[in-house]
Amino acid sequence: MACYPLLGQTTIKGRVIDGSLTPLAGASIFSRDTVLLDKADFNGYFEVDIEQPISELLFGYIGYEWTKIQGLEDCSFIEVILMQDGNYHMSNRKIDRMRKKRFDRLREMHLAARQKGLFKSDTTCYIQEFVPWKEELDKLSKELKEFRKLNKNEFKALNKGDIVKIPFGLDTSENRISTYYSPCSDCTEEDYDYVIEGKIINKKRRKLTLEIKITEMRKYDSLEYRGETLEVGGDFRYEMKYFEVIIN
Repeated sequence: MACYPLLGQTTIKGRVIDGSLTPLAGASIFSRDTVLLDKADFNGYFEVDIEQPISELLFGYIGYEWTKIQGLEDCSFIEVILMQDGNYHMSNRKIDRMRKKRFDRLREMHLAARQKGLFKSDTTCYIQEFVPWKEELDKLSKELKEFRKLNKNEFKALNKGDIVKIPFGLDTSENRISTYYSPCSDCTEEDYDYVIEGKIINKKRRKLTLEIKITEMRKYDSLEYRGETLEVGGDFRYEMKYFEVIIN
């Protein structure tokens, strides 16, 4: 398929599919500075109006890796395959090796999409480079390790009878109140939507669990937590391993 320069054009068209050769309806197309340009329609097609030539686009979709393509100067129609974002339980180095294997199959998948009639061209007209995650994952792992250490030390320092404050936030996706996950160690009540205060009546090392008697609640007389109603005078178990605790 012939490609023509984008210079002078006002529209970029294309199609987005995934590795199973399924059109990705709703996939987002961004400029290099992450300005949303368009969302793919039900069949994965998109159309972006531009005022000046561009050489880079970003594609994103829930459950899929961010994809950056460059060198668009010779493209008249852009065809992109997004890779699913896996739930990995292995070393960061192995994660990149697995991702690289999938990345290396993109050309093969592109040809399959062409044969199936999803794509118009046998090859891509742009440049797409493999981006390793190891460095960022190593950094994140180090931060999480420090957080777990801090959290464990704070748990050890607590005793029965101590008063703690538990932050809660509004989970708008399910229209209910649930706990925030937060790694900050210097949080105050102002950092959260809702806070309950309680006295520690027992501690268990498993999941750094606190058994708390609720003494006060902010903004709400009661709320739902794991299917139970929390209110002043009631008891509940709270796992510091996963959630933030505000300690005065």
